Amino acid sequence: MPESDSPQVRRDRITALVTTALVCLALPSVVLLVRETPAPRDATAWFGGAAAVGLLLTLLYWGPYRALGLVPYAAVVWLLGSIYGVFADHWPGWLHGLCLGVVVGALVRGRRGPQPGEENPVLVAGVLAGAGFAWWFVVSEPPYHAAGYYVLLIAVGLSAWAWSRLFRPAFELSCEPVVWLLYPIRGRGPGLKNFPKTGPCLVIANHACWLDPLFLAKVIPRPITPMMTSRFYDLPVIRKLMVVFGVIRVPETAMKKETPEIDQAVAALDRGECVVIFPEGYLRRTEERPLRRFGQGVWQILAERPDTPVFACWVEGGWGSYTSYFNGPPTKNKKLDVRRPIAIGVSAAATVPAEVLAAQMPTRIHLMNLVAGARAHLGLPPLPPFELPAKVEETTSGEKE
Repeated sequence: MPESDSPQVRRDRITALVTTALVCLALPSVVLLVRETPAPRDATAWFGGAAAVGLLLTLLYWGPYRALGLVPYAAVVWLLGSIYGVFADHWPGWLHGLCLGVVVGALVRGRRGPQPGEENPVLVAGVLAGAGFAWWFVVSEPPYHAAGYYVLLIAVGLSAWAWSRLFRPAFELSCEPVVWLLYPIRGRGPGLKNFPKTGPCLVIANHACWLDPLFLAKVIPRPITPMMTSRFYDLPVIRKLMVVFGVIRVPETAMKKETPEIDQAVAALDRGECVVIFPEGYLRRTEERPLRRFGQGVWQILAERPDTPVFACWVEGGWGSYTSYFNGPPTKNKKLDVRRPIAIGVSAAATVPAEVLAAQMPTRIHLMNLVAGARAHLGLPPLPPFELPAKVEETTSGEKE
């Protein structure tokens, strides 16, 4: 389905029309009121100064997408302040200015195109600017105190919209303190410098511990769509979060006649998402073998979408962690990780040559070498090059002859 005809784009257009209508209704009334009554200078100064501080706060976090997680929390604080203002007739300028500054700054900075939760941020910011003007009249002389109900209405709508559309970045942002305590994570390599803000891409990496997807999500500057085995996906609480986050469920069966996860991964690429896959399909088990042979799934995905840019990564530090198989099963015979350094090397985008992609085994070996090559960005010694196994001939369908 072309992007211009997708349901997401149609919803974005509707959102744009509704938001534009709200702006058109709010701003003319604001202009008329501006000509009648000025607001107290001290309240306006506090509002403007706090709004500037809020805008600066959104620039402190390195990731524009993750900064969107500030919006739901700021919206709730603004809503509480608006409720207090309506019933107590007290509207502190610093509180409302700070909240609106954070919301507007995060929305504008997080703009990446027609992605869920980021549609038309400039127009949304226009509505919030109208609410800011309305606050201006709330602190003015009567009869403009009724504008407080308009501020409250906008605050209610903003909170509902923010938590329904931006729950994922808000949740991820709330986990940052715990992640920082357990794992200082650093990403290096040319792939991070030019990582695309939009469009389909495939991220592949080695798999040494349970938390590898979390490590990658920390350094990749956009939301990811990872795959997760049904063993963890189907856990009661985890499942609800994974559905919200769009994680692809991978059934754990010895012999697979159907592979719905491959179709879902291809569909995610069609939607322009960043799909993360650990092609080994298996956690590292031994010190001597840092990388197992890749499975066929990654080849099947790329065979369907051969022009997809691939970012090869190496995650260093996961092996030996609390959730790895070092010295026993995960969480056994190991201390809880505290400030365990994790380094991630990310190579520049690459596409698999057509002649390699024609057969599954050469593709798998080629991708293994790309992932192993990402170690160089971390200053790690290279692994011996992986080569095709002897006496293995394959058709383009991936079956042994």
